[in-house]
Amino acid sequence: MDKQSQREKQTIIRMELMEIDDDEIYINTNLTMEGLINKDLQRKKQPCRCVTVCLGLLCAVLLAGNIGQFIYYEMISRPTSADPTQASYIQGDRLQSPDASTEERKQLEARLSNLTKEKDQLQRSHNSLTTQKDEFKASLNNLKSERDLLQASYNDMQRNLEGLQTNHNNLTASKDQLQTNYSSLQKKKKKKDELQTLFTTLRENRDQLQSNFSSLKNNKDQLQRNYNTLSIKENHLQISYNSLWKDKELLQTSYNTLQRKIDQLQANYSSLATFRDQYKKKIDKIKGIPCQTGWRKFDISCYLVSTAKKNWTLSRQDCIARGADLVVIDSRDEQAFVNGLLQSDQNVWIGLTDSLKEGTWMWVDGTPVTTTFWQPGQPNSYNGNQDCAETVQKSTGVGEWNDDGCFSDQTAICEK
Repeated sequence: MDKQSQREKQTIIRMELMEIDDDEIYINTNLTMEGLINKDLQRKKQPCRCVTVCLGLLCAVLLAGNIGQFIYYEMISRPTSADPTQASYIQGDRLQSPDASTEERKQLEARLSNLTKEKDQLQRSHNSLTTQKDEFKASLNNLKSERDLLQASYNDMQRNLEGLQTNHNNLTASKDQLQTNYSSLQKKKKKKDELQTLFTTLRENRDQLQSNFSSLKNNKDQLQRNYNTLSIKENHLQISYNSLWKDKELLQTSYNTLQRKIDQLQANYSSLATFRDQYKKKIDKIKGIPCQTGWRKFDISCYLVSTAKKNWTLSRQDCIARGADLVVIDSRDEQAFVNGLLQSDQNVWIGLTDSLKEGTWMWVDGTPVTTTFWQPGQPNSYNGNQDCAETVQKSTGVGEWNDDGCFSDQTAICEK
C-alpha cells in the first residue's frame, strides 16, 4: 500500500508538472503573439522581419508541444512495459479505481483538444501575417513609384523655374537698355527743338538785316541823287541807325533771357520728373504695407468700421485716437469699397460736414467735395439741424449719402 501510494503521488506530481509546463507554453505563446502583433503595428516599415520572427516562434511552440506529448506518453507507457508485475499492479489498481482513470483520460483528451485549437489559431495568425506582409510590400512599391514620379516632377519644375528666371533677367536687361535709349532720344529731341528755335530766330534776324540792307541801298541811291538832301538827313539816319542797334541789343538781351528761362524750365522739369518717380515709389511701397489687425486695405489707405455707436464728434475723436480720421471718399471705387464693408442697410458716419458754413460741405481734411453720392433729395438739412453726413449701405449700387444730425449715435468708418 505504501508503494502504491508513493506511485500515485509521483504520477500526480508528474501530471501537475506537465500541466504547469503546458500552461507556461500557452502563456508564453500568447505573450509572444501579443508582442509580435504590437511590434508589427509599431514597425510597419519592417514587415518581412516581423513575419520571419513570428514564423520561427510558431515553429518553436509547435515543436515544444510535440516534445511535451512525446515525453508524456513515454512516461506513461515506459513503466508499463518495463515492469509487468508493476504494470499488472497498476492495472489492478486502475481496475479498482476506474473513475480515476476515466477522469485522467478526459483531462488528457481536453488538453489535446486545447493544443489542437491553439495550433489552428497559430496557423490562422501565420496566414494573416503573411497577407499583411504582401500588402506591406505592395504599399512599399507604390510609395517608391510615387516618390520617383514626384522627384521627376520636381526636377522638371526646377528646370522650368531656372528658364523663367533667365528670361526674366534678359527682359530686365532689355527694359533697362530701352529706357536708356528713350532717355537719350528725349534729350536729343529737346536739343533739336532748341536748335530749331535758334535757327528760326537767326533766319528772322537775317530777313530783318536783308530788309535793312535793301532800305540802306535805296537810301544810298537816293543820297547819290540827292546828295544835299541826304547830307541834311544824315544825322536823322544816324539816329535811326543807333535806335535800330539798340533794338537789336534789346532783342539779343530778350533772347538770352528767354534762353535762360528755357534752361530753368528744363531743370524744373527734370526735378519734377525725379520727384514724380520718387513719389510713385513711395506710393508703391505704401500699397505693399499691410494694415493692422481688424483694418481693411484699399489702395494706399486702411479702413476700420467701429463697433461702438457714438455721435459724429466723438466718432471722429475715436478715429483720431487710433491714428486715423473719419473716411474721406473721393472716388466711386472707394465708395463701392466702403459700401462692401457694411452690413445690409447699415448707416455709418463719414468725414463730411457743413457745420462751418451751411450748404458748403467740406471733408475733415479741409478738401472740398468733388464727387458725391447723395440720395435723391439730399442733403435737405431737415429742420436746419443736419450738418453731418452718413453713408447708407445698399445691396445694389455703391451706396448713398444722407445728411443727419451730428448728435445721433451710430457707428463710423475710420481711414488712415
